[in-house]
Amino acid sequence: MSMQKTFKLLALTPEKEFLSGDVTHMIVSTPDGGMGIMADHMPIIAVVVESVMKVEMDGEWRSADIGQGFLAVNQGVAELFVDTAEWIEAADATRPGAAPRSAGEHPGGMSHTGFLRTHTAVARAKKVKGG
Repeated sequence: MSMQKTFKLLALTPEKEFLSGDVTHMIVSTPDGGMGIMADHMPIIAVVVESVMKVEMDGEWRSADIGQGFLAVNQGVAELFVDTAEWIEAADATRPGAAPRSAGEHPGGMSHTGFLRTHTAVARAKKVKGG
């Protein structure tokens, strides 16, 4: 079995260091759509929108609700700076009596695609209205 290359991911919020470790893959959402990061990714700085981030660590995929922010990738290190970040499993534990959410489901039961469509429609409406 071949080992997949990893890269260092540092995810920070204003309140805490959310994640610091080696990951194989990372998927975040930008205003232009999903962005996947793997080891040896070209240097990039990207805006990140509120969404579900997925990371593969030690062969396991984990999902986290993240707020807006930005991602910088350079020389084998990805640095994610966002408003908020919480593992979905932890968020589900704080919702007594609620069914666990799937990785693509946002608070309120909306799918990730539905959330992005709604978010885009609201942003468009604000532009048209001049808001």
